Amino acid sequence: MKDPSLPVQEAVFAALTGSAALATAFGGTPRVFDRVPIDAAGRVTARFPYVAIGEDQVTSEANACFDAASIFVTVHVWSRAVGKVEAKTIMAAVCLALDVKLDVDGFGVIGHEVETGPQHLTDADGLTSHSVVTFRYRLAPAANP
Repeated sequence: MKDPSLPVQEAVFAALTGSAALATAFGGTPRVFDRVPIDAAGRVTARFPYVAIGEDQVTSEANACFDAASIFVTVHVWSRAVGKVEAKTIMAAVCLALDVKLDVDGFGVIGHEVETGPQHLTDADGLTSHSVVTFRYRLAPAANP
């Protein structure tokens, strides 16, 4: 099985940073990270709100006739605006941007769906809204020309 995790991460990043709906939700250029910046003390230095491409997991769906895999990609939205409106608005734009047939280098997307979520949480600090969604993409390696 060919590992799709890096090209899927690149496709997710491109879809999020190129999304007009996400830009509108941010009121400008969206802040999207695969590693949220922190200072030497471990405190987040990213300006709120922001989107973080989180965990992913690849599972093989290959059989004797077909090489395929599923990848589960978790995306987080973080906001410090009062209430959950900003986080939910941004998450809705994330879902619009990613619940699509992504253009994944070296792979064909044979299916996509929201696997879990979105889930809207309040962090332990009582100030930060946190929304989470996991997408599932089913892929097959692109045929060699």
